[in-house]
Amino acid sequence: MLLPVLHLFNDGYLAAMPLILPFAADDIGISLGMVGLLGSILGFSGIVLALPAGAAASRFGTARLLSAAVLCYGIGFITLGFSRGTVSVFLSFVLSSIAFGVFHPVAFSAVARAAGGKSLGKDMGVFAATGDIGRIVLASAAASVITWTSWRIASGVFGILAVLLFLVCFLISFRQKGQAEECDGSGGRRALDHLILWKRRFMLANAASVIDAFANSSLFIFIPFLLAFRGIEASFIGFFTAVFFVGNLLGKIVLGRLSDRMGKEWLFICCEVGIFISLVLLAFIQERLAIAVLALFLGFLTKGTVPITSTMIAESVGREEFDAAYSISSLSTSIANTAAPLFFGMLADVLGIQSIFIACGLSALCSVLPASAIIRHGRI
Repeated sequence: MLLPVLHLFNDGYLAAMPLILPFAADDIGISLGMVGLLGSILGFSGIVLALPAGAAASRFGTARLLSAAVLCYGIGFITLGFSRGTVSVFLSFVLSSIAFGVFHPVAFSAVARAAGGKSLGKDMGVFAATGDIGRIVLASAAASVITWTSWRIASGVFGILAVLLFLVCFLISFRQKGQAEECDGSGGRRALDHLILWKRRFMLANAASVIDAFANSSLFIFIPFLLAFRGIEASFIGFFTAVFFVGNLLGKIVLGRLSDRMGKEWLFICCEVGIFISLVLLAFIQERLAIAVLALFLGFLTKGTVPITSTMIAESVGREEFDAAYSISSLSTSIANTAAPLFFGMLADVLGIQSIFIACGLSALCSVLPASAIIRHGRI
């Protein structure tokens, strides 16, 4: 039960901090260049910390490491609330990026270890969906607190809540010390082993996950620009965003459960083909009702692949190799997530905004190749 709660807070806090930043920047006088740097810190942490996180979880245990991540969030938000200059704001983002960077590879490994074989997809889907709940609830809460009070109070409240959650995690891990439970770092694991890179099925599953991330990760950034290019007012863009998030939540739950009932690689291929068709349609259609339907469908498919690829990774290695597998996977997808906005942004400068969605659709089709190779060469 503790891991989903931590995931809710982790993704919710990640969504809340950039929401607070514009108010802090206006009050303190932070340049747009620094704002861009602060935003990149949050994403870059996944590249730097993915492999060390897996090794640290093997050495110190999942519960201790995730508790420390929560504490980093707490200190980061409290530091932001008391910031009087750029240096302290920078420090607060560094602390939060550390928390975010270590969370996903460690947490997904723990979920895979705790899940039963026949319910792995369902458990992955439900776990992934808690992050979307956190984004919706905590980001909305941050906006409300800022509206009622100030961004400094909002930062302080979020920081204190994180510290309190850290104390709860610490007490639970202390009382359950030595027991094998869902958020414990005991049995069935070993230190990070890079020999896993020679496992063919793992490399194919990881390649499918990376290409999928490259195709889908920057969609949410560029879709509002496409709608604005069409002259659609901001209120509809907000509605589109809400529908997209609802699709995210439903996709993770439904497709996670469905992956337990049919071949995961075949389900993944169907999703990627659906993403390709939806993106090509989105690039050209004008009707708002059709755009809204596509928003739900795209949100459903693009994030619904998360539990599918997570279970593909888990089934490609042994149980004792989960830490290594998810650390390498997190590192790879973080690189894709960082490179995609830059690549597609440069493409749009040359060929126009619509070219992004066609290119993303073609990238989604490319992710079918490694999944097909897993099917073709067997599931060994």
